Amino acid sequence: MAQFELVETVTKDGLVHQGMFARPEPHSVPHSGTSRGRALLWVHGLTGRFYGDVKTMNLFADECTKQGMAFASFNTRGHDIISSMRKIDPKEPNGYTHVTIGASSEVFEESVFDIDAGISYLADQGFDQVILAGHSTGANKVCYYAGNTNDPRVAGVVLAGPMSDRLSEHTDKKQYDKNLTMLRELIETGRGDALLAKTHWFPITAKRAWSLLSPNTHEDVFNYGDEKNVLVDFNKITSPVMVVLAGNDDVADRPAETIQKVFDAHTGSKNYRSVIIPDATHQYSGKQQEFVHSVVSWAKSL
Repeated sequence: MAQFELVETVTKDGLVHQGMFARPEPHSVPHSGTSRGRALLWVHGLTGRFYGDVKTMNLFADECTKQGMAFASFNTRGHDIISSMRKIDPKEPNGYTHVTIGASSEVFEESVFDIDAGISYLADQGFDQVILAGHSTGANKVCYYAGNTNDPRVAGVVLAGPMSDRLSEHTDKKQYDKNLTMLRELIETGRGDALLAKTHWFPITAKRAWSLLSPNTHEDVFNYGDEKNVLVDFNKITSPVMVVLAGNDDVADRPAETIQKVFDAHTGSKNYRSVIIPDATHQYSGKQQEFVHSVVSWAKSL
């Protein structure tokens, strides 16, 4: 089993994130070419945390390090539902203060700081080719980052379980319309930071819920059910891309094959692959080995 280091990184806006880092086995690191090394950076989903699914994280670390790649996973500002995070503040005696964020109130667009910090950590460790792998809402963040930053350190992008929150199988359409009306009113009247108990499956502010559930927000990158402006940020990604769908995704409101066709039709990458893991749920439960192997094999082949 791969050995982890518990590490920290600091975002450009001063947040301190904890994470884990596994170095590749020395004998497995390739010595050809000009690259100093390749690493896979895992970005967790909504309310997740850097260790996430323990089995999946162990599998990723083992397979990556055996294939000559590093593996890292960090908390984002959206980890857990409500969380206290350290923020660097030189004016404080101990050098930092605390802010309360978490999935309930994070600002989606600020996720670029979290991803940048993770990539920068890996670059500082000597890995200049980073494969960004995001799961669920982490896939939204990775897609948004890769489609809008043109970060040359990104050698590839993996979108795992790239589902739309507003097109979820669990969305009550009538209640959805009522919620949007309520959220718009709260935001327009200056109550966007109000914490709501019954709008989503966890306590969430009006602003955060709007970002997750309203059409045409920056977070609404996986609008595969729309007829216009479909997968715009996804189409911007020109680096290698892999889309991994679960055959029995319990979040999806339509068959995985239907969603796959939309991604296939809108890719802007010349090195693109999409796969469906048969019988897998949104978390790839029971199919983690197959999921991890498909991702790492693809990353190794680039």
